[in-house]
Amino acid sequence: MRLERAFAAERSFAANAAHELRTPLAGALGQLQRLRHQSQDPETRRRADEVEHTLRRLIRLSEKLMQLARAEGARLLTDAAADIRPVLDMVVRDFAHAASAREIRLDLPDQPVLARVDLDAIAIVARNLIENAIRHGDGGTISVRLDADATLTVENSGPTVPADRMLSLTDRFVRGNSVDDGSGLGLAIVQTIAGRIGSQLVLHSPVPGRADGFQASLSFLPQIPQLTD
Repeated sequence: MRLERAFAAERSFAANAAHELRTPLAGALGQLQRLRHQSQDPETRRRADEVEHTLRRLIRLSEKLMQLARAEGARLLTDAAADIRPVLDMVVRDFAHAASAREIRLDLPDQPVLARVDLDAIAIVARNLIENAIRHGDGGTISVRLDADATLTVENSGPTVPADRMLSLTDRFVRGNSVDDGSGLGLAIVQTIAGRIGSQLVLHSPVPGRADGFQASLSFLPQIPQLTD
């Protein structure tokens, strides 16, 4: 019980700290953008761009830390099942509206796909898997597929990931081979949610049946009886 209380305190501290960071970081970013707009000095603008890059990275990291705290401490299983298709459709639409939108092909069953997993947790899983595909793919189309058995699969084309590298991809703060400065938490968050709902994150590289790419899949209908949250 003492150990569990200590873990809970750590999760609470991480979530609260990340939340408290959001407002001052957003304020600093706004002030910086205003100063850059007012300045006519090229060197000042260049340095402002560098600082903005760092601030945006800190904002993304704070968001990931909040997601991780939720994945570790929130109740992820619900009493009633809900259709998870609208959540995936919403997440993909959000990515489609981004400034640097990548083509994402979404394949959903015609009939409702029900699961007892918290819809916010499903959105976190989908968002992190798609972000991972965008960061580490080669710019090609990303495939997001939900099967009738509630298995979500995200695939991207690109270089294969070495087998020894695959073993550490779900560790925290481990980044892939891309030049993007991601948080290194995306797959770790998905892995945490998978474990807490009694499922498993399955990674393949290359994509089965192909010579390239990366595939991540997770079932929202874990085959484990007597599952408790």
